[in-house]
Amino acid sequence: MARRYQVQYGDTVFTADTQADGVVIVNGVTCTVTPAGRERYRVTAPDGTVTLVSVAGTAPALWAGANGRAFDLDVDGSPRVRSTARSSGDDMTPPMPATVVTVVVAVGDRVDAGAPVVILEAMKMELTIRAAHPGTVRALRCAVGDLVRPGTVLVEIDP
Repeated sequence: MARRYQVQYGDTVFTADTQADGVVIVNGVTCTVTPAGRERYRVTAPDGTVTLVSVAGTAPALWAGANGRAFDLDVDGSPRVRSTARSSGDDMTPPMPATVVTVVVAVGDRVDAGAPVVILEAMKMELTIRAAHPGTVRALRCAVGDLVRPGTVLVEIDP
């Protein structure tokens, strides 16, 4: 079934039209996408270049890894803007299963919006969880070495 998606990476929005036969047209460029394992895809560009892409997360918040780089994507049927912070209300949560590698803040610390609060590792990628708003750290719900899943509250910040 053909579908159209808007994919936002940073400030750039791409239009991706998917076809049932594995063809994906991104901003007018036709690529072929085939499964290459669990959550991995082989993307073949028009010039024959093949890139392996790993994908994790749940739409609309997806993470993709390719050529040693990580990409935070916002995928939806219509364009919209998502905060660069991962939050559920005031609580920071991971976008995918990950391991806590660094807790940047402590209870009582004052943080600015967008300041790093926790650093995670998933699929050999480093993921920085940032404060959704300025405030004071009320609680830490994780520690270095913890395996965390989406929806797990990592940090609570009072305005």
